[in-house]
Amino acid sequence: MRLFCSILMLLWLLPLQAATPSVFDYDIKHWTSADGLASNSVRAVTQDQQGYLWFGTLYGLHRFDGQQFEVFTTETHPHLASNAITQLLTDSDGRIWIGTKAGLSVLQPQELSFERLPLFNEVTSLIEMAPGEVWVAADQLFQVQQGQLQRIEQVKTVVSQLTRHQQQVWVVAAESLYQRDADGSWQQFELPPELRQTPVYDVSWTSGGVMLAAEPGLYRLTAAGVVAEALPDNSKVPVYQVLQDSNGAMWLSAYRKLFYRFQQQDWQTVTVQELGNYPWFSALYQDQNQQLWLTSFSDGIYRAGLTQIRRLQPAPDPVIRSLALTPQGQLLLAAQTELGVLSKDGDYQQILVAEQLQGQTVHAMYWPEPTTLWLGLERGLFQLTLEKGSLQPLFPELQGQAVRVIQGARAGGVWLGALKGLYFATATKLEYWSENAELESRQITALDESEQQLLVGTSRGLYRWQQQRLTRLGSGTALYNAYIMAILLLPDQTILVSTLDDGIFILQPGQSWQQLHSGNGLLHGPAVSFYFHQQSGWIWISTHKGIFRLERASLNQLPQEGYRIEEVLSPFDRQMGSLSSRCCNGAGQAKVAYWQQQLWYPTLKGVVAVPEQPQGTALPDIQLRVKQVQTPRLYPLTATERRLVLEQYERNLTISYTALEFSRPESLEFRYQLQGFDEEWYSAAERREAVYTNLPPGSFDFVVQAKYRHQSWQEAVQAQLQLVIPRHFDETLLYRLLWLVLIISSLYGLFWLYRQNALLKQEQLERLVRQRTQELENSNQRLNELNEELQQLTHRDSQTGLRNSRFLHEQLPKDIEHFQRNLASLQAQGKSIALLVLQPEALAPLVQQHGKGITDSLLQHFSAVLSRETRGSDYVVRLDNWQFVVVFRDIPLSQVGAYGKKLAEQLSALTLSEGNSQQRLKVYGGYALYPLPLLGGQLLGWEVSLQLASLSASQLLQNATPGVASLQFAGQVDAFEFEESTDLERQVLRLQAEGLIWLQQE
Repeated sequence: MRLFCSILMLLWLLPLQAATPSVFDYDIKHWTSADGLASNSVRAVTQDQQGYLWFGTLYGLHRFDGQQFEVFTTETHPHLASNAITQLLTDSDGRIWIGTKAGLSVLQPQELSFERLPLFNEVTSLIEMAPGEVWVAADQLFQVQQGQLQRIEQVKTVVSQLTRHQQQVWVVAAESLYQRDADGSWQQFELPPELRQTPVYDVSWTSGGVMLAAEPGLYRLTAAGVVAEALPDNSKVPVYQVLQDSNGAMWLSAYRKLFYRFQQQDWQTVTVQELGNYPWFSALYQDQNQQLWLTSFSDGIYRAGLTQIRRLQPAPDPVIRSLALTPQGQLLLAAQTELGVLSKDGDYQQILVAEQLQGQTVHAMYWPEPTTLWLGLERGLFQLTLEKGSLQPLFPELQGQAVRVIQGARAGGVWLGALKGLYFATATKLEYWSENAELESRQITALDESEQQLLVGTSRGLYRWQQQRLTRLGSGTALYNAYIMAILLLPDQTILVSTLDDGIFILQPGQSWQQLHSGNGLLHGPAVSFYFHQQSGWIWISTHKGIFRLERASLNQLPQEGYRIEEVLSPFDRQMGSLSSRCCNGAGQAKVAYWQQQLWYPTLKGVVAVPEQPQGTALPDIQLRVKQVQTPRLYPLTATERRLVLEQYERNLTISYTALEFSRPESLEFRYQLQGFDEEWYSAAERREAVYTNLPPGSFDFVVQAKYRHQSWQEAVQAQLQLVIPRHFDETLLYRLLWLVLIISSLYGLFWLYRQNALLKQEQLERLVRQRTQELENSNQRLNELNEELQQLTHRDSQTGLRNSRFLHEQLPKDIEHFQRNLASLQAQGKSIALLVLQPEALAPLVQQHGKGITDSLLQHFSAVLSRETRGSDYVVRLDNWQFVVVFRDIPLSQVGAYGKKLAEQLSALTLSEGNSQQRLKVYGGYALYPLPLLGGQLLGWEVSLQLASLSASQLLQNATPGVASLQFAGQVDAFEFEESTDLERQVLRLQAEGLIWLQQE
């Protein structure tokens, strides 16, 4: 609801609202101990610079944000002088001075820190003289300046009350009233006898002078002194406080009464009959938004504020059942016992009395002509002719039926919804609708029509007549069998249907039914009326308990934002002179009327008028605050504080936030997010705190948003607080690096131990291996020695003692390898490896003649000569029985033939004695070089050289020419001639035949 922001809202455009402001125009709300007050006895009120209201009770100090009370007591704050608060004052520095029955304390509201001052009497009044200077009435008059307390000696008697206006101060003492002027001079006025030694509850300055509220009544300071002032009702009751508000209105709080006068108008009185209880208002206070706060001695707190929503009782009968507009632009009101019209000037005129209605309720009204009115009553349809003032029944067919719907048809005529079906009427004719037989229930409850369709609501479902066809709507939903309360057909053919038990059903063209119920935003259902205002786009909905409006655009934005609903009038809203009552009851279809730019609704207490488009008014700005952060310790936050650094161990915390909204706090919605921790927004609805546990270290931004229920989150206000949670030492990078070093060191230590153990085992193994190796080496050495001995045995011919062919095949490759490593040097010296093959002539005849013994003797001689005559680096090998090879390892080429010839001659000179005869053998020798002296000679192995040497010896043997020879090669012969030849002897013979090879004898 768009509540008051100032009293000027009464002076709006309409003549009816231009009437004299009344105390009964103030909307009033009430809070007691059931709402969180520690005590219903509230003695003082003030407002701090942040916007919070502070209330002093007999059981502690309270801070109020419009929704929640926070209690401060001596148990939680020892520097609070006492729980019995008597006075509160907010100074220009923002501090709150707290007067109690046991002394004085000062509160810093932003830090929530208290300071106790050395004053121990009951404080009865506080005023600020200048920044940093406060006067205190506590039996005596005291001055507190710069934290120092001292008595004011000009007033030496008991002081009870203080007030200040501009530079003048008034002090109420036991028997006198003192006035301190701007120049510091003092004047004294004697109090009337009845005021002496009696309680004076308040002294205040007004435009009419200084007023004293006291136990005997009301008094004024005049030129003649302090004189009694009669109360508006001439009663003799105690007066507790006098207030002139910012609009010039006077308020008097008296025993069980409240008096009000706007400027020079007559006084108005609110008594227990209007308030419904017996509050004695101990203090009157006007806050920063011009709202009036009334604290009572025994009944809690009241807030009174002007609002554009007015509750009027123009008719003597307050129970209004239906209303409509007249052709003359007046408001037609159907009360329970009469019928009348309300003019634009606020004048009410009765046109039908109770005797004519005969106890019937008016459900619907229709003007077929400017002077003729049709009324749908309990027992039929009646016509009222204004000129005659007579009420006559119409259409006998409707007699005895309750007619709840009367609506003009677009094609002309009138639709009548009755208990037994739907009728179509003209001035003289009534037709029964042909489709009534298709209705499950013929009790017509609501109807709406457009050019495309006719919607008919019954007590058992909703029907649509379109293109000459009747269809029952809502199949598969609760609408199908619902009791229909109201129907609204929007210009785009969107349908809104209110049901008795299942909320509101909405059908947009081309879509399925949506349901608005208590779970997704429906307030105070069921809805009894709809009204659509095209200019603003709001759909107004009234219920038996209040009024709210639904934004038309939100029907299309439902999946993203939900329904945007604004509460206009709640079940708890009431005016100063009325109790909470049933709203917007209505009997039939006539439950709302648009008149003078206001929507008018019938109630049990007159009518409610709501401006459809209030000019220059808006919902109060939401003052969002992050109040405090609760960990094991409490961190109060100021309105400007944006950063809070917590302790390292504070990981579980509760963040309290609020929005200072005193008019409609229940219509606020909140959501919050801890950025850096939360991945999405958390909807808190009306809850005003966020709880987090086990938060990690780091920097987080707590963001909270607040909006009115009908607004989108894009319109929300936002508050932000940066929370910094330091890291424990065990969460720092250094700590982790130390741990990393420790882990690496441990791993390295384990690895070192493992390595040392492995090395020790390896050393032991190596020692064992060395030992075993030494043993093996010794064994191998012995084995080698044996092998050498064996080789010596295996490399020697057993008969001659010379080397055998096995030795040749093992040793000669080694000699060739050595020769090739030193090839360049040896060739430069003209040296080479030479193979000399020696064999004697055939020994077979000698064996046959002398026996095998001669051959053994001959072999021994051969071996001895060869061994003796060879050089130290050369060696002799026995290839076959009588074929020997002398291997010259590095002999000059020029000496090979000569040396070979010498050996052959020495062997041929051997004389064998056998018996009486002596025998000599002819020896033939052939030699060959390695590598062969031909192109590519190195490609041929030593085996070829050995074969060529053997062929040379064989050819000498065949020619019977003793001596030594070698095969010589022509210059064009290369190694290729022998490399691929499988028969070397044949190839040599072929080349000899061609003259490319020849045998040269030494």
